[in-house]
Amino acid sequence: MMNEDEKFSKQIVQELLDIIEWGKRLNKIIPQRDLSREEMEEFVLMHLDWWISFFEVAYLWFCAEDIKQMIDKELDKIWKDFDYDEESVTLSHFKESVYRPMKWPLSSVEQRDLLSITKLQGKEIQEALHKHVEKYKHLALHNIDDECFNEDYYKSRLHSLENDEEYENQKRLMDTADKEVHYATGILNSSSLPTWIKDRIDFVRWFMYIRTESIDHFMLVNSAYKSVFKSLSKEFNLAMEEVLHMTYEEIIYSLRKGELTISKELIKSRTHEGYAFLIGVHGSYITTGKEVDELHKLLIPDEGKKEIKELKGQTAFKGIVKGRARIILDRRNSDELKKGEILVTTMTSPEFVPAMKLSEGIITNEGGVLCHAAIMSRELRKPCVIGTKIATEVIKTGDIIELDADTGIVRILKKPS
Repeated sequence: MMNEDEKFSKQIVQELLDIIEWGKRLNKIIPQRDLSREEMEEFVLMHLDWWISFFEVAYLWFCAEDIKQMIDKELDKIWKDFDYDEESVTLSHFKESVYRPMKWPLSSVEQRDLLSITKLQGKEIQEALHKHVEKYKHLALHNIDDECFNEDYYKSRLHSLENDEEYENQKRLMDTADKEVHYATGILNSSSLPTWIKDRIDFVRWFMYIRTESIDHFMLVNSAYKSVFKSLSKEFNLAMEEVLHMTYEEIIYSLRKGELTISKELIKSRTHEGYAFLIGVHGSYITTGKEVDELHKLLIPDEGKKEIKELKGQTAFKGIVKGRARIILDRRNSDELKKGEILVTTMTSPEFVPAMKLSEGIITNEGGVLCHAAIMSRELRKPCVIGTKIATEVIKTGDIIELDADTGIVRILKKPS
């Protein structure tokens, strides 16, 4: 498709940016008070429209890695036919350097803003901290019923930056990452590569930014919709977590009827026992109970996992480290990681950044070289292997492991006795 229409990639980027702006508008118009049934229905339908638009384009996240691989193959074919201003720029150096975000997403800007607060004095610090909390507190809200970051959270991070060595270390890391973004733009623009491949590389760079930026603003929408789901919780006499386990259709029909159209027992079963939502050619189907366990076993068999001693993934940032593994499945428990441990998780998000800074290295089940963990590992200079698929199922907290991010291999060296 990118071959057929040179404007295609720019249109996709603009559509993604428009959805981010849509989220900002929702954040401004949702009242933070108890709502009437009519208001609840209106805002739930607005959320559904936004949600569908968000995920229609967000599915491209799973294509961006393939697009990058296609670009790399094209570069392999044409590199020798185009001169480069600097003889030192080899093809491997170009590939290694050019894939950086077009700019930093909100969660990365937050780190830089917090760093700047440490150099303020007296009342300026408290005033700046208050503004910082208001601007960034939503970055904890992967779910609507999550709790926002509070002032104590940011104070604790500021406190660690009062140590001159830690401050200089973080500033050096961020300055290096900023220079790499600037260098990526320069190395691409100064090449004599054809415009069509430059545009494709720019598309990937925009995607590296937008992928995290859109999630950061997804959480902003979650913040705005707290009042909507608090009102729904009161209307249906359910916990907010339970309302979040209803479908849009069930919520709308229940509001229009003035009472729940499904049983509370079913909602509680979904909430506490889990559920599977299947989307097929002929419609969707939601199930709970034993069927979920059977589906899980069918799709994710356990055979042989206990005997695995070595995992293969994709290198995000090179380096070799050995250390104690720390499995963290819930982002809200990221503060359990101790300095020097190796973080093992399914995927990372902004809440993981303090833990990522403390860690010796990072291993994830999911993701590719454009994911949050990959971007942050390069920014923090932490060895990182991504896309192992089953690291959190094979490795246990306390295992002594070797993270070889030069080859993308993770080895379990010793189990705790």
